[in-house]
Amino acid sequence: MSQEDPSPQSGTSQNIVEITHDGAIGYRAWRFPSGLRLIYRPDDEPVAYMGYIVAVGSGNDPMHYHGMAHFIEHMLFKGTKLRSARAIINRMEEVGADFNAYTTKEETFIYTAALAEHAPRVIQLMTDVVKHSTFPLEEMAKEKNVILEELNSYKDTPSEMIFDEFENLLFHATPLGHNILGTERSLERITREAALNFMSQYYRTERMVFCIRGKVQLDALFDYLLKEFPPSVQNRTLQKQQEIRVKPMLRERVTHRFNTHQVHRVMGCEAYSLYDKRSYALALLNNILGGRGMNARLNLILREDLGVVYSVESNYSPYATTGCFSIYFGAAKEHLEEATERVWKELRRFINEPIEESDLRAACRQIMGQMAVAEDNRENAFLAMGKSFMLYNRYESREEVAAHYAAVSADDIVQVAKELFGANKMLTLTYR
Repeated sequence: MSQEDPSPQSGTSQNIVEITHDGAIGYRAWRFPSGLRLIYRPDDEPVAYMGYIVAVGSGNDPMHYHGMAHFIEHMLFKGTKLRSARAIINRMEEVGADFNAYTTKEETFIYTAALAEHAPRVIQLMTDVVKHSTFPLEEMAKEKNVILEELNSYKDTPSEMIFDEFENLLFHATPLGHNILGTERSLERITREAALNFMSQYYRTERMVFCIRGKVQLDALFDYLLKEFPPSVQNRTLQKQQEIRVKPMLRERVTHRFNTHQVHRVMGCEAYSLYDKRSYALALLNNILGGRGMNARLNLILREDLGVVYSVESNYSPYATTGCFSIYFGAAKEHLEEATERVWKELRRFINEPIEESDLRAACRQIMGQMAVAEDNRENAFLAMGKSFMLYNRYESREEVAAHYAAVSADDIVQVAKELFGANKMLTLTYR
């Protein structure tokens, strides 16, 4: 099969269904009889990116095993039915491949960057760890200690820990309301049996997408994936996640005492999900208010004009059924209330002063420029492609995304601001 016409041709591949063939972006996607999806974007670079993204994260952790999804991500590298942990490392390092993984609240991504000529070796190894990890007891004990050290490192960094605790408070009593890493007690509870049961429940083909960016022999890949993931009566359609209903906050203001000079504060509220049309208006508002640009309003006012904060940012994290909007700043204790009042002043400004059309269009250009720069990094673009396909079963072109932002009006921004900021009912978490 040629690279120019990467369609399944062999007799064993006839049941593979092509989902998407997007010439504008240059990717194609297929669904296999097992339910596994494959998305492929060819290019002529010597390094190829390949990986499995799985629709499972800390939001799927069992009640008494918080940290399970993240723990399993660590254990995937620690031994399979065919290879020891040392053999897995050597198999990759011998060809200079870079083996990575991460876990969020809703997905786990296991991926590799390697020379395209070594793609068969890399794909076989990743498939082995996804299918055949054995969770050796001695490796489990060591990895629990590694994660505990990771937890302790957060305790030494209040500016990072505060974000996790904020979402724990905001989403308390829901699947999103706990730390991705878990706790010392929840990690201790994880047994080999519980971990294997969790993996068999969630590491299923209907929850998985195999992603490739680079040059590979697709005819051989089709045959390999068909052999490794045969159809089964147990395969089933991925069910839509149940809506998360956030309960009323126990308290609107929470303060913890730390022996630090700087005060850290996060203010925020529940926001829109990934599938909510208002998410584009909120993403644009967020970028104007405290996004990555140095010209974000909060940075210009609190840092450049007043000099009352060291750092300030706003963040919008959409999930499948809900979302989180937050504003963070770090300031000296004597500047805490002044900085807080100026934040509220800017939030009220979005409600009472519709943004000028010229400023709105400039904001659209800025966010699209930021997206283009991020996508110029092939690894970032590869990861975004995989996540997009897992969530939406397609990968939108930059032009399509730009059209969504262009459709946002000044009235849309005002409406979002009223819904999220109008009642002044924000959760505030302070470390001081």
